Amino acid sequence: SSDPTGESSNLVQPHSERLLEDLDGITPSFDHWLAAERSRFEDRIRKILEAELDRLTEQSAKPEMRAAAARRLINFEPTHEGAARELMLAFAQMGDRAQAIREFERCRQALQTVLDLPPSKDTTALYEAIRLDAPQLASPVAPEQPISAELIETASAALSPVRWTIEKQSNFNPTAGYDAGHELRREPSIAVLPFRNLAGDPSHDFVAEGLVEDLIEALSRVPNFFVISRLSTLAFRNQDRHPREIGNVLGVRYVLSGSVRVLGDRLRLTIELTDTQLGAALWFSKLDERFLDLFEVQDRLTEMIVRKVAPYLHAAEMNRIRIKRPDSLEAYDLFLRAQENMHNSSRAVFETSETLFDAAIAKDPNYAAPLAWRAYWHVLRVGQGWSPDPGDDAVQADRFARSAIECNSMEPMALAVHGHVASYLYKDFDLAFRRFDTALSINANAAPAWLWSAAAQAWMGNGPLAVEQINKAMALSPFDPLMYAYSGIAAMAYLVDGQFERAIECALRALRENRTYTSAYRQLVIALVLAGREDEARASARRLLELEPQLTVSGFRHRYPGSASAHADLLCDALAKAGIPTSSPKTDKSENATRTG
Repeated sequence: SSDPTGESSNLVQPHSERLLEDLDGITPSFDHWLAAERSRFEDRIRKILEAELDRLTEQSAKPEMRAAAARRLINFEPTHEGAARELMLAFAQMGDRAQAIREFERCRQALQTVLDLPPSKDTTALYEAIRLDAPQLASPVAPEQPISAELIETASAALSPVRWTIEKQSNFNPTAGYDAGHELRREPSIAVLPFRNLAGDPSHDFVAEGLVEDLIEALSRVPNFFVISRLSTLAFRNQDRHPREIGNVLGVRYVLSGSVRVLGDRLRLTIELTDTQLGAALWFSKLDERFLDLFEVQDRLTEMIVRKVAPYLHAAEMNRIRIKRPDSLEAYDLFLRAQENMHNSSRAVFETSETLFDAAIAKDPNYAAPLAWRAYWHVLRVGQGWSPDPGDDAVQADRFARSAIECNSMEPMALAVHGHVASYLYKDFDLAFRRFDTALSINANAAPAWLWSAAAQAWMGNGPLAVEQINKAMALSPFDPLMYAYSGIAAMAYLVDGQFERAIECALRALRENRTYTSAYRQLVIALVLAGREDEARASARRLLELEPQLTVSGFRHRYPGSASAHADLLCDALAKAGIPTSSPKTDKSENATRTG
């Protein structure tokens, strides 16, 4: 052994083997001794790591130092709440509140999986304080202290299924994601590395840093992509590392890297998107811009880069899963295929996504994303008028949304979907807005929460607020596969706000994005009538009835989420003027089969 207070730069890494792995089963007495020895060794390492964390905490060391020690202890024992609280607090004091909240969720899931227990009151109270951005979390720190840890001579020994060994690692980055060095995340993930300043003038560093910060913020709005925080990538500043090594350390599949050179009034940028697992460049570009207004050029370059990168990321993910054998698809891959089919304008293709969602859920029952999107599939099925039993679809949508929240109560998409189910299928606006508010308290940039909150505001007749919220949603997620739904809800918002020409524009845009989106056709027909364009409205109504032959005005009124609002009569009268039947002999069936959204 070595002095536990001696200086070291060790990193706890996962290890797949156990101490004396091949010696199990020799004799019962030897097995008993070996189990006790493994337990003793594990306890010894735990105490060393705890002592190191306690020392740094008592000395009020810098949060980066405490984060490093807490990370080692968590990697050794994922259910250690004391270390989790220290790590959450350290990230909060470093200004990375989002990472602090993710650490709480990691702790919660570890406790649930390993011990079947919820977090303690202390841990939950700290999470609430961080979530609310309590000012008392900030605290002064003492001068930097050296990090020390016990050097374990038998570093190859893993002591139990949750046993981790300490191995030498240079340039340890204490702010790397909690699963640094672990498997890739199941969702696609990307890190934006610090850009190099090639000008040699340190005064231009802020240009590169500002651009990276803007890119991270913009990429975080691309749906279904996990973006590593800026603090976590600082360790790679001005370093030449192989993409695979970076991917393994940060747990990401994609890396965006680049360099910046300022020459007079010109800004030259070289940028590359790399698949870390293949070591292959997916996209490369050189940009040359006039450098007059820093913020203007940063905004323009950021938008340009994200518009280029986002489709490559999506295409790379789809190509990756298409080349796999069908029997090798993992839960995320199945989920991605299901999503793609769900957004298809063909009803037959849409229906196939149900089986794919179910397969993803069967592969990983605790994966919240496919559960949430399975719930939305039922909503969309009813909204399209494709449901053979809307009542059953409503029940299933609620069940899957609640299951998603049970799997991950911190997942904004799950909360937003349940809010949409509550408002759209059950007209329960109180529950809906509670869900939207919770989702946005976790992530203020959760575009789906803004999207469906805008829809609920429109159904309640709050036109100006609906317009404000849908514009925010569209700004947050300009590349969303659901963009046809964003445009459709924008049409509804402008319709309720009395901006009929804008409503027509949005409805037409939605139909260009998805030509069979019946909700957009309903908004279009109504808006055309209210704008005085009745001939066009009748033509659109005929097309709508081809897609949704059971649609009637009485059915629309019965099922419309805003049926109690003052504007409902206006919408129904417009549908009737356009030629939508007021009722049919099968009124009950039509009322159960029709929706707007």
